[in-house]
Amino acid sequence: MQKKMKAWQSGLLATAALAATFFAATLLWQQGQPQWAFLLAFAAVWALVSISWANVDFSERSGTLLARVVDHNFEQMHERLEELEKEVEQLRAERPEKLRRAS
Repeated sequence: MQKKMKAWQSGLLATAALAATFFAATLLWQQGQPQWAFLLAFAAVWALVSISWANVDFSERSGTLLARVVDHNFEQMHERLEELEKEVEQLRAERPEKLRRAS
């Protein structure tokens, strides 16, 4: 049985890998190999941008799903309010005329 990684775990893993990559790039720069340091740093930035864009896409899909749920709940609430208004009007119509008050 394979366990799926939670969002915070994958985020932690990605940031730790990026930090290690930047650290390695710094060590390469200090060792006098700027071309490899630049290549490593560039790859880390590329990965960071890719992860960020993937996250935005995931957030948009989640937001759309949440908006649908909220719309559905609002429609249900609106229908229920209309039913309650009809019931109130029906009860007002059934009351004797003496008990009616100006509203």
